[in-house]
Amino acid sequence: MSNQTATSRAEMPKAANPVLDRRTVENANRNLLKHLKPGLSVLDVGCGSGAITRGMAERVGPQGRVVGIDPSETLLLQARQQSGELPQLKFQTADVYDFETAEQFDLVTCARVLQWLARPEEALARMAKWVKPGGVLAVLDYNHEKVEWMPEPPETMKKFYGAFLKWRQEAGFDNAIADHLKDQFLRIGFEKITIEPQFEISQKSEPTFVETSRIWSEVAHLRGPQLVKDGYISEEDRTAAIEDYNRWIATTGESMQLYLLAVEGQKNG
Repeated sequence: MSNQTATSRAEMPKAANPVLDRRTVENANRNLLKHLKPGLSVLDVGCGSGAITRGMAERVGPQGRVVGIDPSETLLLQARQQSGELPQLKFQTADVYDFETAEQFDLVTCARVLQWLARPEEALARMAKWVKPGGVLAVLDYNHEKVEWMPEPPETMKKFYGAFLKWRQEAGFDNAIADHLKDQFLRIGFEKITIEPQFEISQKSEPTFVETSRIWSEVAHLRGPQLVKDGYISEEDRTAAIEDYNRWIATTGESMQLYLLAVEGQKNG
């Protein structure tokens, strides 16, 4: 597949994205909380609509500095509108491959982004350059091959999910990127590496179960039209997956777990 295919498939649909909007540094990037101290400088690669980035800026305070980069003008417009007046926070239109800066940061972070890149190790090597000696590179990402539902979701959703993984894989994306990060960190020269499971678990007993387990209905709603257009699934199967899965959530669904790892490396000082 060409780079162009990867780029077009990775592009966020322009519709409102409830998944991005409900994420905060506390609920969706908590691996960073131990690092975020007043005065810290941070680069957030693939910041999206900036909800998590704003939380970082609040924690490093006015004496700190946070730069968020993302290739999507649409998402950055949203990020600027929602970030309020934080002098320590700046957003810039760029992707990891074309961003240029002479600056180095105490912390370079990248959450749920490498799963959408066809050349993740090249991206990691670029990010490593922007980390100060003694600073930290922190990556958070999924292994989509290890999602777990209890009980099994409807056949229509399993069919959609299989098509989603194939569509991603054939664009050059690594569906199991989380489990490959440690080796990639080693290859780009990091030695002190920590791995923390950050599994996202939705359980029926929790008030947020409907909202969080619905992520796959939202993927079928937002990304599904791309799969239909690219010939991976029919429109009928896409809409059936959404309806049947929403019914599963409302009736028999007990839990859904996403396999997410935080992998961090300290740059040799």
